[in-house]
Amino acid sequence: MGFMGVLCFWRSKKRGKDDEIRIVHAGRPSMEYCDNTVKSSKYTLLTFLPANLFEQFHRPINLYFLLLTALQFTPSVAPVSPFTSLVPLTIAFLITAIKEGIDDWYRHKLDDECNSRWYSIIDMETLNVERVQCRDIRVGAVLLLLPMEVVPCDVVLLLSSGENGEVVISTEALDGETVCKKRYAILSDMYAQRPTTSVATVDSMQEDETNIRVAAEFIRDTECVIESEGPKPFLNSFTGVARVQVPHDTEEEVTIGVNAENVALNSSVLRNTRFALGVAVFTGNETRVSMTRTTPPTKWSLIDQRFNQMVIVVFFIQFILVTVYVGLSDAALEKDQHALWYLGMYEEKIALKEYVILLPLRFFLLVSPMVPLSFKVMVDASKAFISILIKWDEEMSDENIKTEVHNSSLMEDLGQVEYLMTDKTGTLTRNTLTLKSVVATNGKIFNPGTPHEASVVRREMRQDESLLQLMRVLVYCNTVESTRGITLNVAQTSAPKSPPSSAWVSPSPDEVALVEGATFLGVKLLERKRRRAFVMFGNNVESATVLKFLPFTPERRRSSILLQIDGDMRFLLLTKGSDESVLPRCIKTSYNRQRVLHRLSCLSSEGLRTLVSAYRYLTDEEAEIWLADVRRKEAIVTAAARAVNVGEAYESLEKDLIYCGITAVEDQLQDDVCRTITQLRSAGIRVWMLTGDKSQTAKQTAIASGLVGPDDRVIALTPEDVESLSVQEHFEYVERRVNYVLRKRKFQEAEKKHNIHRSWYVRSGLRDFVGEFFHHESILSLLYHPSSKSFSQDCDEYFTREDVAENEQEDLLSNSVTIQSGGYVILFSGKTIEFLKECGNKELFVNFKRVLLHASTVICSRMAPEQKSFVVRTVKKAGHVTLAIGDGGNDVSMIQSAHVGIGMRGREGTQATAASDVVVSQFCFLSRLLLFHGHTAYQRSAIIVQQSFWKTVALAWMQLLFNIYTKFSGVSFWDSFSLMMYNSLFTVPVTFLCALNIPLSASVLLNNPQLYILCQRGRYLNMVTFYGYVFRGFLHGTIIFFLAFGFLNDSSSGVMRFGHPMDRACDFYVSCFALVTLHSCIILLETHYITFFHWLALIWSVVALFLCLSLYGLLSENHSLLELLRNASFYLQWNIVVAVPFISLSVYSAIKLFFFPDVLQLQRLIIHKMSKVPFLSGLWPFWVDENPSRFWGSFSVRHWCRDKSRTPCGSQSVGGITSLDMQAQINAEDYCGEPHIVKMALDTVRDSTALSEPFIKRV
Repeated sequence: MGFMGVLCFWRSKKRGKDDEIRIVHAGRPSMEYCDNTVKSSKYTLLTFLPANLFEQFHRPINLYFLLLTALQFTPSVAPVSPFTSLVPLTIAFLITAIKEGIDDWYRHKLDDECNSRWYSIIDMETLNVERVQCRDIRVGAVLLLLPMEVVPCDVVLLLSSGENGEVVISTEALDGETVCKKRYAILSDMYAQRPTTSVATVDSMQEDETNIRVAAEFIRDTECVIESEGPKPFLNSFTGVARVQVPHDTEEEVTIGVNAENVALNSSVLRNTRFALGVAVFTGNETRVSMTRTTPPTKWSLIDQRFNQMVIVVFFIQFILVTVYVGLSDAALEKDQHALWYLGMYEEKIALKEYVILLPLRFFLLVSPMVPLSFKVMVDASKAFISILIKWDEEMSDENIKTEVHNSSLMEDLGQVEYLMTDKTGTLTRNTLTLKSVVATNGKIFNPGTPHEASVVRREMRQDESLLQLMRVLVYCNTVESTRGITLNVAQTSAPKSPPSSAWVSPSPDEVALVEGATFLGVKLLERKRRRAFVMFGNNVESATVLKFLPFTPERRRSSILLQIDGDMRFLLLTKGSDESVLPRCIKTSYNRQRVLHRLSCLSSEGLRTLVSAYRYLTDEEAEIWLADVRRKEAIVTAAARAVNVGEAYESLEKDLIYCGITAVEDQLQDDVCRTITQLRSAGIRVWMLTGDKSQTAKQTAIASGLVGPDDRVIALTPEDVESLSVQEHFEYVERRVNYVLRKRKFQEAEKKHNIHRSWYVRSGLRDFVGEFFHHESILSLLYHPSSKSFSQDCDEYFTREDVAENEQEDLLSNSVTIQSGGYVILFSGKTIEFLKECGNKELFVNFKRVLLHASTVICSRMAPEQKSFVVRTVKKAGHVTLAIGDGGNDVSMIQSAHVGIGMRGREGTQATAASDVVVSQFCFLSRLLLFHGHTAYQRSAIIVQQSFWKTVALAWMQLLFNIYTKFSGVSFWDSFSLMMYNSLFTVPVTFLCALNIPLSASVLLNNPQLYILCQRGRYLNMVTFYGYVFRGFLHGTIIFFLAFGFLNDSSSGVMRFGHPMDRACDFYVSCFALVTLHSCIILLETHYITFFHWLALIWSVVALFLCLSLYGLLSENHSLLELLRNASFYLQWNIVVAVPFISLSVYSAIKLFFFPDVLQLQRLIIHKMSKVPFLSGLWPFWVDENPSRFWGSFSVRHWCRDKSRTPCGSQSVGGITSLDMQAQINAEDYCGEPHIVKMALDTVRDSTALSEPFIKRV
């Protein structure tokens, strides 16, 4: 960012205070504020190199590698050439810099395209239209906006060609909503009342030029001055006033309130309006859109954090080794000082710096490869590749809309989720609402879907005024707009979409459902404008003048409208909202409280969303006084003061209401929600629902979706009549219920298991490692057992209680078992959250958290956005991995607070998807995203990290072993070129193939969700596995070094050149070839899914060794390798050095598999058993479910013959028949001549599914 960009950004932040007031004179461009240059790029040609390096060196690991490279340039310290560190470091930094540079180049192109657009502004002195570029627009300039133009900055609309000052705009670029919206010019009413005979109301396109000039002249005569709040990152709010002089009346000044309805924000598009005039109030980096482009919270993967903790121990090991070798070197120097007197090198006492500085640094550089430079690049590349695999997955696409990954660094966290927080509306449900019931004050229920219900309603309305007012609430109290005029005006920035099926659109789907439901009851909304509305009651048309709409807010939980029915001199206020918000404002004599609450409870228990309606009449004097008061309060410039005062005005009006009925709206669940939740709970994931709906509706939705089971006990921590309770009564209720839960046996059992699993013995992986060696019987019989018995019977006979270790009698999957069967469910509302935060009782709050964390399910109702975020942060601070999923703007804070945020594409805009890490289209995709992609991503990254450390620890240890024979002088065993190539061309391609590995196929992981707990516990990467690889590095380094060292150099049998033995390079080359080859072989041995690319990489590693080292030998003066390649003993020694550690590791793996298997190895036996079936043995390797991605799967046989019509979620079954079973049934016709083979195949598949339950519960 250049200097001016930084200055504007600083000024925008400075001006973002609540008390700032910006004064803008229409038609007088001001140089006080920044221009309209859009700058999203980060660098310039001059700042790219220093700024990018500065960003990269912000990471501590990069500083560590920079320090190593700097030390290599000190000749007395460096054991090898500095290029061994400089070249890899430069390449790593260069890759990152090129990526950043390309991304910034695209940003520069977009910025230049935006800043070079031409726009029209009005010169208020001459009233001429001038053309300027977007970057030259200044605050105060009057813009002429034409159809299809993108609004270049934040503009307060002054006049327009539309009726009543209407301006139709599209805001898809801001909120993702494709339906156009209406904004209103603030001077339209005054302009319509001007004393003139000019036809300036623009009825024909031929008069546009004249009308624009007349409108501009009118704006100049008003001397309009806008006083607004400062720049703020809020797209849906605006606070300001306009002070205008009434033309031809120099003494009268009018103050007009300005709100979000009068502003067209930057990036919106003008539609269905021939022209609009507006004044620029915020430009450049101070626009609302630019202010919202703040840097999202930085999220670090948990595997990175765990790795950082483990690396500390590696540094400690380095420190110990350096200290020991420095001590040995000092002792050797003291001894050689007298023994080698004839060399004349130690005539004086050895300098202190030799002991304290030079030798420690030299040995530190020798062991520095223990922390590999390449592993971080490898892990980042692996994460990017895994994110691509997720995008490729056709099972997670909906109508050709694929899953998106916004933050690839969190892929491993998808495999460790413990708590899933989900929104209800639009996430678990479809958010396509329909009106199911209308309840009148006399208790009669009207259903829109019932035949002849409209005639019944019309007849009842003649006798019951409250029913008439209830129907008026349905059709009047809303902000719906007709789609007839704006259906085709969908923003063209996205793919074409079908026009809306409804005749009405609204920001709230509830309002559309109420209007459409009223139509089925005989009350039809004909037309809805800003000031007027027309409704047909039967055969009669009723019209009304809209005076004021009181919008819904999460704090108010209701909306109202003040109107006047034509022919009625009274003013009518209609209100609808939640029962907690509306009923306390109703006259108590207008309804029976117990009956109404009972009816609300019955409707909510059916999973319906309820709204209570009420009304009141106002006299002329009351209405006029209130309207004048609210206009005065809306003219307050300061946002906070205006909100408080306007809220008080609304409260003063919405009182003494008359209850008139209840409406119930249905929102159906999405496809496969129940099955997905069952899978997730079986995987040990606790699913919580956080919603703004009332508790009864939330509870019923939880039951319908499977969150609450038949054996679960629901415990409410919020009383039903919470509004009528005092603070002390609320405190006593919550304390009593929390203490009740603490005494429950199931809570105590759950907390005990939780404490066991959080202990160091379990978290380190030591318990699992030790437990695997308590099986004393071989399972070879499982592989070679007579076929007369089923595979599941064999396993049941083998896995008896006596064969299980004592510490494993507690189920490996105790978390999932507890969640699925007979747990307790906590139900509370946002009121309880606010109470606990304000009461200050820490003990109660701690116990409250304990109760929540061990519940099988938690249902949170009436939750505000900040309360959702608070719940997520509470669980996160307790040390658990959280995932939040939502689809609306009220879910953004929750999504950003969780470890992983999932955005759902829905009907509430794109705010949630923009703030998320992953974007999905359906809730059912979560099971595949977590159980398969999350599981495999965690396993892939874990093996890449550990394999990277194994190969570098072995190398560094060989360096130290060599110094035993060099008097601990700090000499490098490896030459500089080989060190440089080892962590690049020789091993990187093979290591990266770990990203193709999958521990088990998707079908097995999805049908056995309990295996997900292996990731939750960190079985793939913990202290035992990580330090096991480190120990293996020391062991294999020792074996390779001592087998290779001295064998080829022996004077009797070594390689000779011109009659003299070769130098010590022979030992090094054998070690180098052996270590690289062993690395490739171990990758093949430990890979669960071997592809053609693995063999290709193995060949590449060997070929690269020969080519690179041979070329290096030809170009250098040392021809040892060339002579070595002509000697047969070299190849013999190479094979021996590779074979010894590889065979020993293979023997250990075989013993571990056949005598001490873990859960994954047992599941693989299922696949092995299935491969023994003739019908399946030929096809199994080609099955798509066994492939790591759809890309590789496209080469399979099944890809060409599979059924394209099946639904994306249809293959994700729980238990029962797997996808392999279904395919066997499809192919059964091909084996009609051999029915016993088909039956055997299906029986084997079913047995394999049945097998998972007994052995998982016992291992």
